[in-house]
Amino acid sequence: MMIEWPFRGREAELSAIRAAFADPEVCGLVLTGRAGVGKTRLARHALSEATANGAHTLWVRATAAARAISLGAFAHLLPGNIDSADPARLLNQTAGALVRSAEGRRLVLCVDDAHLLDDLSAALVHQLAATATAFVVVIAPHGVDVPGPVFAMWKDRVAERLDIRELSREQTAELAEAALGGRLDGAAEHRLWHLTLGNPLFLRELVQGGIEAGTLTERDGVWRWTGELSATPRLVELISARTERADPDERMLLELLAFGDQLGSEPLVRLGGAAALAATERAGLIVSERQGRRLSVCLAHPLYGEVIRQRTSPLRQRRVHQILAEMLEATGARRKEDPPKLVRWRLAAGLPTDPRLVCSVAESLVWTDFAQAEQLATQAVQLGGGFRARYLLARLLAGRGRHDAADRLFGEVAEDALSDEQRSGVEAARAANVAFGLGDPARALAKTSDPVVRAAILAELGDCGTALELVGPVLDESDCPGVRRLAALTVAASALVKTGRTRACLSAVEEGLVVARHSREATVPGARVRLELARCAALAAAGRLEEAEDRAAESYREALEHRWPSAMAGCAAALGVVALGYGNLPAAVRWLREALTHTDLDRPYPFRTAVLAHLVRAVAMTGRVAEADRLLEQDLARHPFFARWESSCRAWVAAAGGETSRAVDLATGAADLAREEQRWAEELVALHDIVRFGAAQQVLARLESTAARVGGEFAPLYSGQCQAVAAGDGTALDAIADRFAAAGARLLAAEAAAQATRAHRVVGRVGSAAASARRARAWLETCPEARTPALSLLETPLDLTVRELEIARLVATGLTSRAVADRLVVSVRTVDNVLHGVYAKLGISGRGELASVIGMPGAGVPESRSAPVGE
Repeated sequence: MMIEWPFRGREAELSAIRAAFADPEVCGLVLTGRAGVGKTRLARHALSEATANGAHTLWVRATAAARAISLGAFAHLLPGNIDSADPARLLNQTAGALVRSAEGRRLVLCVDDAHLLDDLSAALVHQLAATATAFVVVIAPHGVDVPGPVFAMWKDRVAERLDIRELSREQTAELAEAALGGRLDGAAEHRLWHLTLGNPLFLRELVQGGIEAGTLTERDGVWRWTGELSATPRLVELISARTERADPDERMLLELLAFGDQLGSEPLVRLGGAAALAATERAGLIVSERQGRRLSVCLAHPLYGEVIRQRTSPLRQRRVHQILAEMLEATGARRKEDPPKLVRWRLAAGLPTDPRLVCSVAESLVWTDFAQAEQLATQAVQLGGGFRARYLLARLLAGRGRHDAADRLFGEVAEDALSDEQRSGVEAARAANVAFGLGDPARALAKTSDPVVRAAILAELGDCGTALELVGPVLDESDCPGVRRLAALTVAASALVKTGRTRACLSAVEEGLVVARHSREATVPGARVRLELARCAALAAAGRLEEAEDRAAESYREALEHRWPSAMAGCAAALGVVALGYGNLPAAVRWLREALTHTDLDRPYPFRTAVLAHLVRAVAMTGRVAEADRLLEQDLARHPFFARWESSCRAWVAAAGGETSRAVDLATGAADLAREEQRWAEELVALHDIVRFGAAQQVLARLESTAARVGGEFAPLYSGQCQAVAAGDGTALDAIADRFAAAGARLLAAEAAAQATRAHRVVGRVGSAAASARRARAWLETCPEARTPALSLLETPLDLTVRELEIARLVATGLTSRAVADRLVVSVRTVDNVLHGVYAKLGISGRGELASVIGMPGAGVPESRSAPVGE
């Protein structure tokens, strides 16, 4: 599959070129920049524009072979009758021939690789620009010597110089996504940026190589990178052409930097590398940087290291790592980052290494490089690290999503346990892996008596009351070990946010993070991620959406740096939930889909089912019924962990399809289940959904009672909205809308304003209704694609009952009376009788006119072209 790459990210440079073309005082441009930044592509695009504007454009590319021939680069443009032994005459004849070829149009000449021009060609280029005979665009790589006449063009201000730089991170992602036709997940975007540093040529070759090797793949519009780097042969050749010109000493230096990353210059000089350092820096292969009193050097581009490592034989790699280890040991390895490097290099060199040291380093890397921590733990096991190493590896495998392998290893580790404490620790860790990784909570509950693990499982199954009862005594223990207290706090935070006790949740999170900072145990990072997720959920429920977004974004960036898929998934999900709270449905769908790409598609994690539930709601709110229904029918949706979400999700799918009565019934069932399990916050959301579906009168007393149990800013707003809708109080709904908007919940604000619009219209307050409608539509500008039942009130006829409106909407979608009757579980006669009443009220003759007068969800809402919040 060959990718067609669009032209993106050069708007500023194109504007500068257009300005130069339009300026009568400017006769040329010199485009310079590093290899691969897109100088030639930019020039070709600019010449295409010039051609479209009526100019006569010529393209010349200089080569090393043609440099030995006078005017060799221009040979293909010259008529056969030009032949002169006099260079001056030949120069004038050539210039004249080029001008005549334009036939009176403006002549624009582009010269690529101008540093390879022969002297006469360089003089011709300078003459054409200096005499304003042609507008000359010259392209030359950064840092190379160019012929004197070309250099004189910008030195003497005959032409302007334009430095073409690498793309920014945002431009790099935009270009890759435009070429792929879908969004990169965060890990793929992070990796491509750090490997290419905005070089379009490197980006193109990496993406092409990833597709060909099957390591860059797409699912549901999201592109994900898995596996090792897959550079195309062309990219390898391009980089090798630069690096393989080095002599043996320089080659050794480049290999040391490829495998050692950033190294101090002093050890390299002691190795006899002073001359190699100077030569490779002059050649642009390495760069130096002063860090305090230390002078460090590294390769000039990350891909140089990738290619050098690929092309270095295993035997040579072992020797390079041995030299690196000896260099570091000679310095005393006193820096914080030195022990991990020393262990890695000794292992790669095949040198004897203490498994206890390897295990310690693996534990220390859990916080900063989860993938490498797993690799070192594996090596510690292979070196005979015993229980400690095997237990660590089992937990890391679980953390990386390899739950089958973790379960097998936990079984083996349990047999090696030497104490009751070790055995109980393994039992608890294995039960958590079985419940949350293998998706078998019943088996896990049968296998463990640990109250914290049991509480965690029950909380995810929805029984938050029992979960809090189980962790309460653990948290009351005065001598509870730090790691165990952290686990209990993590469960408590998750359960508290579901019960609506946002302040208590935030307090548990803060204490848990303090405990986490003082522990280096392998399970701590996972607990920290869950604490951060609970905090984001609590902040969002409390109406502090911006703070929740900032926390989630910070954690997401950290997860990318640490290369930990589970954390990436969790933070992406948090960003999706926040976007859903804002009402930015495209951003919510994007983030939630990314969260799913980071998890094993065959594993029914409770986390995955929660993400799926939010995704279904977001998709349904856009009116895409078939897509939402397909998501619901995934096998994961039938897993026990999904039970607490199912009715709520199906309610939104029904509402999106116009089945308002069914949506209200399903949301009522979701609220009932949540109340049974003391999930007051989730009950409140389900009851508020009923208000959004148009049945506020049915839940008036119950919603007020539940809101009193739940903390945060939204609870009283939900209650107030329900009371105002039931009373038809448009003024109160306008005030509620303002408060939703102030909290950032712009979709809820728009819905409340739409409800206010209808309430004002019912009592004849036309001016107030128009004002509320304007405010609703203004908020909807930042809620692209929103199509909810409440929004349809902006266009709904006033004199239809709820049942009439529901049947009319279903018929307006094209359903037959029989199909509507089957959906609503009524008779066909009932449907037809209701329809005749609707026709009479609306003054229409039949079904064909319904769609034009019935407000469907989202009808009349302008599509927004504004940038989605959170993207």
